[in-house]
Amino acid sequence: MHLEETRQKIIRSEQYLLELALQGDTACFGELIERWQRRIYGFICRYVGNADEAHDLTQDTFTKAFSNLGRLSDPERFSSWLYTIALNECRMRFRRRRKIQVVSLPEEDTEVVPIHLRDPAASPEAKLAVKEDVQVLREAFDQLPEEQKEVILMKEYQDLKFHEISEILAIPLSTVKSRMYLGLKTLRKLMENQS
Repeated sequence: MHLEETRQKIIRSEQYLLELALQGDTACFGELIERWQRRIYGFICRYVGNADEAHDLTQDTFTKAFSNLGRLSDPERFSSWLYTIALNECRMRFRRRRKIQVVSLPEEDTEVVPIHLRDPAASPEAKLAVKEDVQVLREAFDQLPEEQKEVILMKEYQDLKFHEISEILAIPLSTVKSRMYLGLKTLRKLMENQS
């Protein structure tokens, strides 16, 4: 229960900052950027496959969010709204390039490797095996259709809930779940073929 209470305090604190930002307090919006910048950057970086481009798109996302803050109809949906802006920025960029790649964040970012595979005491052989598995995963992931990639990125890398993904993508919950199921099934097959 303690964890849930802490989570609720953070949410209330964020809503308070958002209320002040909606009233024109730029410092409060700056605090919101600090809280969300790493997650939004991580999402964009994995989506576009280029760290420099991800920095630009992250900045564009927050600039657009600030200039459109008055259009946020439900402050409790700030995170979904922010991801929607980030996704739209990525899609606009890819309309020009038509290719999506997934890239890892810098080595010190442990989010690239699943939690259960992170072991600082692991032998060099075990660490190499994990690295090879991650490479196979990246190559397989790169072959997925865009709509499946988006759902898997949001669910597995950003830890968003299905209803949040549904809201961000503006698609039914059942569609989100089927894209997730199909994406994971296809990913499994692709990885088996690469092994």
